[in-house]
Amino acid sequence: MEAPTGTRFGPVEHVTETGSTSADLAARVTDAPDGLVRVTDHQTAGRGRLDRRWDAPPGTNLLVSVLVRPRWTANRHPLVTTALAVATVEALVGLGVDAAVKWPNDVVLVGGPAPGKVAGILAELFAGPPPAVVVGLGLNVGWPLPHDDAPPGATSLTAAGTSAAHGDLLDAVLVEFEDRLSDLEAADGPERLRAAHRDRSATVGSEVRVEVADGPLVGTAVGLDLDGSLLVDAGDGPVAVWAADVVHLRPV
Repeated sequence: MEAPTGTRFGPVEHVTETGSTSADLAARVTDAPDGLVRVTDHQTAGRGRLDRRWDAPPGTNLLVSVLVRPRWTANRHPLVTTALAVATVEALVGLGVDAAVKWPNDVVLVGGPAPGKVAGILAELFAGPPPAVVVGLGLNVGWPLPHDDAPPGATSLTAAGTSAAHGDLLDAVLVEFEDRLSDLEAADGPERLRAAHRDRSATVGSEVRVEVADGPLVGTAVGLDLDGSLLVDAGDGPVAVWAADVVHLRPV
């Protein structure tokens, strides 16, 4: 499997099965080149936020991680997750799929025959030297289907009536991801990413419940801060939420 011509990504390594593509890259973070891509047909120890397990049948979904050597200041590292989320949505929209970003790191299908979560993203920073960010994407292509025993709220491209080859999806995501990383590297990178995220957000403008340390915060998601945090107004003005579970109080 080769990376799209002209992108910063590659080589692309494909393995039939592994514990976790992100763990594979993390083990090589000292010496691995910028842009190294690791893809597998099956993960036996894949995880998402809060160490949630996600175990799809072999060969059904796109499971990929990328190692990126930062070309930006350290305060922008957390925005790599946003960059890949927006890139994934742009790739899906380009294939005719109505997708959006559900804050902080999920991609959802909106409307259509099978709305729900179609992808999750998780990134990990390695301080180095040299520093690196390993960011992983699990994109539900062929699983779950409506009758499958899958996590609540999950959907797939197949369930939504869309067929796409894994290689074509990966190419599309990497092309868009390069564009978003170029945004991140620019002097006004956070502003560019915030605008792109807002344009593709399923959360901004929605009524939400956010699980924070002090208890649930219920209000309207009114915007995004430059650091990627979500701004929620419960009636007393916007409050910035950096890391939390968000529930949309109406279907996306």
